[in-house]
This record gives sequence, C-alpha cells and structure tokens, in this order.
Amino acid sequence: MITLIRLPLVAPIGSVNNEPVPPLALAYLASSLKKAQIEVQGIDATGLALNTIRPIPNTRLQYNGLGYEEIIQRINPKTRIVAISTTFTHEWNYVRESIIEIKNAFPNALIIGGGEHFSSIPEYCLRECPSLDFIGIGEGEDTLVEFCQTILRNEDPWKIDGLCYLMNNKFIQTPQRTRIRNIDEIPWPDWELFDIAPYFANSVSFGASFGRNMPMMLSRGCPYRCTFCSNPQMWTTRYYLRSVDDVINEIKYYIKQFQITGIQFYDLTAVVKKNWIVDFCQSLVANKIDLEWSLPSGTRSEALDGEVISWFSKTNLRYLVYAPESASSITLKSIKKQISFERMVKSVREAIRQKIVVRTNFIIGFPKENRKELYKTLWAQLKLSFYGVDEAPLFPFQPYPGTELFDYLVAKKRIVLSPDYFNSLATLSNGRLSPPDHFYSEYIGKTELFFYRITGTFLSYLISYSVRPQRILRTIKNLFFVNKTATVFEQRIKDKFRVMFRNSISK
Repeated sequence: MITLIRLPLVAPIGSVNNEPVPPLALAYLASSLKKAQIEVQGIDATGLALNTIRPIPNTRLQYNGLGYEEIIQRINPKTRIVAISTTFTHEWNYVRESIIEIKNAFPNALIIGGGEHFSSIPEYCLRECPSLDFIGIGEGEDTLVEFCQTILRNEDPWKIDGLCYLMNNKFIQTPQRTRIRNIDEIPWPDWELFDIAPYFANSVSFGASFGRNMPMMLSRGCPYRCTFCSNPQMWTTRYYLRSVDDVINEIKYYIKQFQITGIQFYDLTAVVKKNWIVDFCQSLVANKIDLEWSLPSGTRSEALDGEVISWFSKTNLRYLVYAPESASSITLKSIKKQISFERMVKSVREAIRQKIVVRTNFIIGFPKENRKELYKTLWAQLKLSFYGVDEAPLFPFQPYPGTELFDYLVAKKRIVLSPDYFNSLATLSNGRLSPPDHFYSEYIGKTELFFYRITGTFLSYLISYSVRPQRILRTIKNLFFVNKTATVFEQRIKDKFRVMFRNSISK
C-alpha cells in the first residue's frame, strides 16, 4: 500500500489571496498507480477541512486544512510508502515538520517527496530532513510507479532513474528520467481517491469561479527559460500538448460524472500553438459543450491574435490572464521573457473588446530593475486598467530555488538557505497586506517597493471600477446573489465570507 498525501496550504496569517485548490498533481499520480494495479490511499489534508484555518505556533503563518496529527490518524497502518508532493518553497518548514512526525508514527514506511520544491533543492531537503528517504525529480508518474513496484517486490531502488537519496552521507542523483512524450497515455486524474466534492460544494476556485469548477491540463512543460521560473528544473523546456480529442473526451466525462459547470486550465503555458487552440475551440462547438472556462495561470500572447480571441469568445472563455511581468523592454530582456509588450497590449485590448474578463500579472522588484524601468510597469498597469482590464495586480519578485535568479542571489550572498529564508518567502505572498521581510532589488528598498505594490494595486482597481461603474453592480450580484464570480478579487472576498460564515456556525 502507498499513501499519497497533500499537506495543508500554508500562508501568512490573515492572507486574503491563498485559496486551496484540488490536488491535480496527486490525482494524476493516483490514477497512474491504479493503472499499474498498485494499492493506493489518498489524503487531501486541505480538501478534508477547507474551512479550517489554524496558526502555526511560533510563526506568523497559518495552515488551511488538517494538521499532521490528524493526517497521521488517517494513514492506513499497512502503508509501506508515503509520497508527499510540495510545489511552494515557502511551505517547507511546515512540510519538514510534518514529514518528521509521519516518520515517527510510521518508522518502517519509506517517505518519498516530489514536486517543484523537492526537485529544485533535493540535496538540501534530504540533509535537512533525515526522515525523508527519497526524492523524485521532475515529472512523477513513471518514477513513482517504478519506485513503488520495486519496493513492493522487496528489491533495491537505487538505480531507478529520476531519484535522489543519501547513501553513507553521500548525495546521489540518478540519471534524469526521460519526459513522457505522449501525454495522452497518462490516465486522467483520479477524483474519487482525492474527493473533489468539497471543492464543488464550496465553489473553490483558482481564478474566477463558475460554480462547479474542474481543474484540467492541456499540456505539460514550457519551452521558455524565464529567469524567475523553475520550469526548466522541473519539466525541462520540452513542451507537450495533449490531443484535442483526449481533452474533449475528458470534459465530456466530467460533465456526465460530476455535472461540472466550469473548467479551469492550470497549464504553465497553455497557448503556444495557434492551430491547436483553434482546433480545440472548434471541437467545443462541434461537441456542443457549453461550459464557461478560463485560463487563470497567466499565458503569453504570441498566438492570441484576433482569430483566436474570437474563438475564445464564441466558446465561453470568461476569464483570461496574461503574464507580461513587466512593461520595460530592458527588464523583459534581463529576465529572458521573450515577448513583445506592445503586441500583448494589442491582444489584451482585443479580448476586452470581445467582452472577455482580462487580468494582467506584473512583477516588481527584480534584482536588477531600477526605478525608471519599474515606473514603466506601474504606468502600464494603470493604462491597462483604463483600457478595461479588470485586474492588474503587482506581485513582488520571489526568488524560488531552481531559478536562475535564485542562483544569482545565492552567489551574491543575498540568500542563505535557512528556516528564516523559507518563512520570508511566505511574507512575499500577495495576499499579505503588510511589508515583507525581504525584497531583493539592488536599487530600491523594500518599504518603497511595498508602497508601489499597494498603491498601484489600489489605483488599478479604483480605475477599473470608476471608469466602468457597471462592474460595481456585477460584483455585488456575484458576491451575494449567484454562485459564480467574474474575477479573482470577487472570488477571494467570497472565499473570506464563506470561511467566516462557516466558522461562526461551528462556534
């Protein structure tokens, strides 16, 4: 028996923009293990207690979901392997403590970690957490299936590709596993082992909510090398798309099985090939699929011309997020973001013209960004709000392991891996309304950057609502009268109301 565990969501106390979402990665792993006829248990600590938020002792952080004591009570006593997936590095201190407690309770079980955090700094994690036995690097399905089959046959796993471990205090990393090329062969996520019903019941959403929101993936990987992103470390730069037919069949299954009303695609870079996305939209029409859907993760604009935007509008794409990051050509070149900002603005304005709700994500505080280049982003943020963008938030730069900028800051001795570093990343969360512990700009102080972020975000929403006052009525309607939202702003307010209401009832 193997137990897959999704630990609770960790965020700053009082955070307003850290919403739990269904554990898509673990649901994929579960389906692959089942296909290999491996007995598997799933524990979604967040989904089992969506409205439970508790402080983490001796920190300024909180967790949303079951604590590790409650998780341990749910682990099957026959478990031989415990697999834990972690994406966000700011959660590491709590993850480490949880792994230690699980190992104490199940000393004979092997614990394997996976996900972007573990893939980015495997040796550090293994040395800082001796209770962690193995780490799987990168794409996990094939690695975990082979690992489990090997252990359950009582054989040694030391030569399995894609593993990291310590042997006689020596760090060993086996050859990187070849990426899965035909991703249609990966079975669809298992939403029975990881029960998605609580997320439906609470209209939980990564982006804007359409009621019963189903998370999905169209692709894997990203062909680009942005210096603030750990994608090359996790996925390499190989980009694979599913077939349109496989995606359509999965949607049809969810409509029948779960009565979904909306789809959210969580892809790193969903739209790269114009022909594919046009074929997909045409298939939605041909199959009479009339769901609302969104691209909430932030996409590029190269393939988003007038034709594509028109197909988006025809097929009920309601929420489209662009990720320009910066309006400065100098900053874009520095972070290796290979886009034309002017072209993206043209695409954004076309989407607005076709009545799609648009969000643009910007980042400020890159190490080498000076005031002149930052002001270009601030001005662009306000102009886009005036043009009709619903949301144009400013995110503080966060130096995550596995990224080129992280390595740069380590070399400059601006970062030292320690518990304080991991907690400081949490304070950079954009749900936090007080200054972070650190900023990493070489030209601008953290207080000044925090002022720009708060002021810019406030002004962008002020412009959005004052220039188009009908949005005020829309927001009131969505907050109080319908089971949907148009923006993340509306959704997070609704989430806050939900938790407060449920907690008041429980008391």
